[in-house]
Amino acid sequence: MRFESLHASKALVFACALGPLASACAPNSTRTDRPDQVRSQIEAQIARTVDATRRQDIDAYMATFTPDFEETADDGDQGKLADLRAHALRDWAIIPATRDIWARIDSLGPVESDTVVVYTSQRWDRLMLERDGVTRDTVVTTQKHRELWRRTKSGWRLSRVKELGGTVMVNGKPYPQ
Repeated sequence: MRFESLHASKALVFACALGPLASACAPNSTRTDRPDQVRSQIEAQIARTVDATRRQDIDAYMATFTPDFEETADDGDQGKLADLRAHALRDWAIIPATRDIWARIDSLGPVESDTVVVYTSQRWDRLMLERDGVTRDTVVTTQKHRELWRRTKSGWRLSRVKELGGTVMVNGKPYPQ
């Protein structure tokens, strides 16, 4: 199995919860949305990203991030928006099926005029092809994140992500990281 893509797959999961938001809000420094409204809008983005990942729709997936997106993996590796796109496409090429995927908000920090810190958890259960291109392994990853969401003209978008740790299981057994 292409285990070198597992790290990127974990990162993909968290992000696998975003997409275009129909009820977008324009930035406004005096705006005072209630936290429950902001949470609902971000949850809708997360649901769209999960759906985009399930369908492997790269355009819908990428539409949920700010142009200056940055990610820090739990091992310290860092990536930008172009890296995220490349990793998603690489990983999706060896993922013939997503069996189950979800992401949820664990907590929401104070809502500033155009930013909010969100803590999330995610789980992704999928089939991944081994190097022979035929044999399939069941891979289940979990991950927690600290995310910075920013309000844009197109609605809330994910701007920064820091991985806080998770697990990788391959065919029901822990995968050494």
